[in-house]
Amino acid sequence: MKLSRDVALYWATVLLCGYGAFTYGRWGVLELLVRTGTWPSDRFSFDAYGYVASMSVLQEAVFLIALFAALVAWVMLLMRSRWSAFAYGAFFFASMVDWLLLVGNPFIGMEMNGYFGITVNLIALSAIILITSMGLLNGRPARR
Repeated sequence: MKLSRDVALYWATVLLCGYGAFTYGRWGVLELLVRTGTWPSDRFSFDAYGYVASMSVLQEAVFLIALFAALVAWVMLLMRSRWSAFAYGAFFFASMVDWLLLVGNPFIGMEMNGYFGITVNLIALSAIILITSMGLLNGRPARR
């Protein structure tokens, strides 16, 4: 079975954008578990209760915006909507602000994971723009 270039580019973009949705979804589940008091703190060395308590209202709002934008962008990409580029751009901007608000947080701080995430998210945003310009979204035929 031969995989065409367009199909490979589309699914690679879906996987790249899924990274942002997965990462923020994972932190959203952690926050939900902490807020409901069901986080198993005795099993992990990470102080999730302290981490959530250390975040400001602004950071919580920016985090929720980034989480919502990541999920919307990923679903829109799966629906092959060209508006997914705008949603992912909003996620990228919100995630950058969220990451910068973590500067000085004693529980997380500026780790190398943030630089990796920025790189992957920037490549994913570029890939969405590429496949949009190629006409792979919204069912338009690709330009030759």
